[in-house]
Amino acid sequence: MATILNSRLAKLRALVVDDMSTMRQNIRTQLGQLGIEQVDQAATPNDAIKYIRSTNYDVIICDYNLNKETNGQQMLEFLRSQKLLSPTAMFFMITAESSYDSVASAAEFQPDAYMVKPLTGGKIADRIERLLDRQNALKPITDRLQMKDLTGAIAECDKVLKVEPKWIVDILKIQASSALELGNINDARVTYLKALGLRSDLVWAKLGLARCDQAAGKLDEAKKIVQDVLDVNAKFIDAYDLLAQIAEAQGNEEAVLDAFNKSYDVIPSARRSRLMGDAAYRVGNLEQARTAFDKALTHTRGSLTAQASDALSLAQVHVDIGEAANALSVLSNAAKDHQDDAHFSARQATIAAQAFARLGDIDSAKAAFESAKEMADGIRPDTNTLALAKAAFSIGLNEEGARIMAKAIKADHENTRLVAYARRVLQDTGNEALIEKIVDEAISEGALIVDQATQLMRAGQFDESLTKLEEALTATPDNTGVLLAAAQLHLLWMSQKGLDRNYVERVNAYLAQLDVLMPNSERVAKMYRFLRETLVKASVEA
Repeated sequence: MATILNSRLAKLRALVVDDMSTMRQNIRTQLGQLGIEQVDQAATPNDAIKYIRSTNYDVIICDYNLNKETNGQQMLEFLRSQKLLSPTAMFFMITAESSYDSVASAAEFQPDAYMVKPLTGGKIADRIERLLDRQNALKPITDRLQMKDLTGAIAECDKVLKVEPKWIVDILKIQASSALELGNINDARVTYLKALGLRSDLVWAKLGLARCDQAAGKLDEAKKIVQDVLDVNAKFIDAYDLLAQIAEAQGNEEAVLDAFNKSYDVIPSARRSRLMGDAAYRVGNLEQARTAFDKALTHTRGSLTAQASDALSLAQVHVDIGEAANALSVLSNAAKDHQDDAHFSARQATIAAQAFARLGDIDSAKAAFESAKEMADGIRPDTNTLALAKAAFSIGLNEEGARIMAKAIKADHENTRLVAYARRVLQDTGNEALIEKIVDEAISEGALIVDQATQLMRAGQFDESLTKLEEALTATPDNTGVLLAAAQLHLLWMSQKGLDRNYVERVNAYLAQLDVLMPNSERVAKMYRFLRETLVKASVEA
């Protein structure tokens, strides 16, 4: 029976995930005694994921040790990466006391709390009550964040801090990251230093200072801070990711691979395997890429957390190494699990065309290529499109391969990884001499459109400028450079001529699309700020 203290718990819905039925029932009973009557139970990660897809849970209590395929941490990783948990869902990880230190220190996706066995109703209630208090206190801030109003969130941080000082560390973390996302590097730095003044052991604040240096272009300084963090705690996984980002910005792909190799030693998860495999592939270390993607498949075999990309990446590596028969075997086995996935089928046919060509079966290669081309029609150009171009080159269709590649680059000419992969495809297929003609010309053509539109805007020819960008978006609707320019120029038009509701809707649509194409981008965050400032200015003038 619920007490006055925890009567609000009765409104919550919970899911208990544990492979031991006695433990599930024990936790269910304790939740019932707290007043939580809506409790579902799952014995496996797959069952839990099915429940979570269909039901909005307030509390999820999950054992770390579930089965040999997927543990609780890997399940949390999947749920967070696939955005299956609501922003207010509380995820508790249950661990044995003997394994708590290693699990908690190395966790990549942190749960809301770790709970050490044995569990009691009092422990559960205390955790839930504290998190509910935190949610309620920070709600004005999180509401702003959900609206992508970072400036408003920062202002709310100051207000909430005055009435809820007990949450100062959480508030400073949000305030600093919001300032950094807006590009206000100095404000972010001051806030991170303030947090470290309260507690010198706040690793997130130290890494925040490194991100400030990274954003300011001080990459060596950022790298030193991150390395200092790792010297103290070699298991802090976020530090390796930041180290990889810094290395990529410095153009040091070998250092990127080294960072991911070390992170995999800390957390040998499927996600880490993919990061390691991608990095190894980019530097041309095909043997390591093959091992990494094979591990990713092993980590997720028989689980809902499995991703078709693992088999596809492994098959592509087999082709590049010269193991065409192995590539076809991997594709055949994976097709059983992904037969309803049109995207998989298109990529499968693309890689199969390359494999058949390697085996000298040109008829089968051409048939697979035609099938892949038909299935890829209408799909957004990306690195998969470049694999299709690679297939064309492999069967002697050089003109078609060049056309496919140029179209992909024009569709997203500012995507550095896409461009790097295009160069790699031409090198791998013996067409290095075509790099300037295909790649560089396609980049120039995409950049020229943006430059022409900008020049027209500066000359006061607003309508002509916007028309040019709209035409470009009709031809390449997912070109991030053109989308950013279109959003910016529409906002500049309104800053000169006043509010236009149709243009506001267009800008919101552009930014929503960019959020998908460029998640967590500083450039997109700045554009959201520009939009809010334009709306405020227009309302004042009105």
